[in-house]
Amino acid sequence: MDNPAIAIRPAVPDDNDLVTAILAAAYPKLDDGSYDRGRLSEALPMMSKANPRLLASGSYFIAMSAGEPAGCGGWTPETPGTGTVEPGVGHIRHFATHPDHLRKGVAQALLRRCLDEALAAGVKLMRSQSTLPAQKFYASAGFSKVRDIEVAMGPGVMLPAVEMELRLD
Repeated sequence: MDNPAIAIRPAVPDDNDLVTAILAAAYPKLDDGSYDRGRLSEALPMMSKANPRLLASGSYFIAMSAGEPAGCGGWTPETPGTGTVEPGVGHIRHFATHPDHLRKGVAQALLRRCLDEALAAGVKLMRSQSTLPAQKFYASAGFSKVRDIEVAMGPGVMLPAVEMELRLD
């Protein structure tokens, strides 16, 4: 369902500080008991920074609500961490909703934009490396759990996650 109060636009490299602010506000909320606090504390500084490649990709977005930055997220054909491309497969990337805008349809609107654009680009299968708390969100959007994984956040820093996927065709 579209929410006209949410405006979504492609991010650009100059949005680095804006995206980092959204991520830095959102990701500490992952401390809901799903993660070991020590592991999460190690990962947060690395995962709470904008990725310049995503900002320049044309498929990473910023959601605004009432003139405020409300969320960010995107997709790429490249597999996170490896950069490999598998024809027909896309990957959800670096989603976050600012805590002031939770439960207002921001993440849903961003996900819909990503799925629509990916489908138009020929993607038939969308994958996500979901954080543990976000697994319910992706499941509610039709994603299925594939397996538990560990995602490298930086040298020697691994964070448990869930690989999920959604068929788009």
